[in-house]
Amino acid sequence: MRSFLALEVSAPVVDYLREVIERLSKRTRDVKWVKRDAIHITLKFLGEIEEALAGKMHEALQPIGSRFAPFVVSLKEIDAFPNRRRARVVIVRLDKGADQVKAVYEDVEEGLTEFDFEREAREFTPHITLGRMRTPAAFPDGDLPPLERMEFPVDGLVLFKSTLTPGGAIYSPIWKIKFGGENDEGRSKQDKSS
Repeated sequence: MRSFLALEVSAPVVDYLREVIERLSKRTRDVKWVKRDAIHITLKFLGEIEEALAGKMHEALQPIGSRFAPFVVSLKEIDAFPNRRRARVVIVRLDKGADQVKAVYEDVEEGLTEFDFEREAREFTPHITLGRMRTPAAFPDGDLPPLERMEFPVDGLVLFKSTLTPGGAIYSPIWKIKFGGENDEGRSKQDKSS
């Protein structure tokens, strides 16, 4: 099954980002915008994996649940990768909670080493993808709309299955590792003291 690891974004923020996409789509052409159920914080794209491996990964990554407490993330600004002059991906950068997202990402990378997944060569930037340019081009056309600095809770790591259909990909959660540490900037006190 085609799969990836991600952090969920709350429904009110997803609804707001869909409105942002609507506004952007009226002034930016040649972008494939993400659908509502594809708005999340992707940590690691795994590609095709066997269901048995999904179970082993759940077991291997389980300690992350006790190392992190639920934390709050906020939206920062609209931007693009690799840059706005030659944009390929339209994103929302994160502000509050970005360090915790990065720490979860690092733990995921470390936890997956036993399964021979290659570490990402590029530095990880916590973000939410809004769309992909069909051809790299300058983005945006004019000034970017201001973004409300909405906040949302992050309470666990989710493995999603991505099923490709003629109407686009359908995302289904396979398992979730809930964060349960004591709230101390995203890390549990026990982890801080070690």
